[in-house]
Amino acid sequence: MEDTEIVKNIINSNLFMTLATSANNIPWSCPLFFASDKDQNIYFTSYNDALHIKQVEENPNVAVSIFDSHAVPGTGNTQAVYISGKCKRVSGEELPCAIEVVYNKRFPDPKERERRDLSVERFSLPDSFGRTDYIYKITTEKFYILDKKTGKDTRIEAQVK
Repeated sequence: MEDTEIVKNIINSNLFMTLATSANNIPWSCPLFFASDKDQNIYFTSYNDALHIKQVEENPNVAVSIFDSHAVPGTGNTQAVYISGKCKRVSGEELPCAIEVVYNKRFPDPKERERRDLSVERFSLPDSFGRTDYIYKITTEKFYILDKKTGKDTRIEAQVK
């Protein structure tokens, strides 16, 4: 299987990622629901007061791990994708497309999406608690996968087209 196919398969077949951030020499990681676009950029929603978002505001460099947590260790069927990239809040003309990418994956049934407030305003303005649920985009820079050829626990940079 080609690197691009491996990466796309892992990204498209999973719902959650682990996002790693760091600021002021303090690391943090958190699990998040995610979606991706045709270029394998990653999108997620998060409130503006979350620790990982505060860290992204100081340092946009992030790492992501996506893997099948149900794979049985030692069977040779495990695979993961590791991503490095830059994270930023989506706004302006990009926002409607980002909302569509995230919520088409989260709610595949169009009738379910119709019942939700998926307006640009919802992802731009504070709620009654003063929190804003923004959409963020990780522009992917590098991908790594497990090297299945060596039989060792090593990663190789994946060439993704």
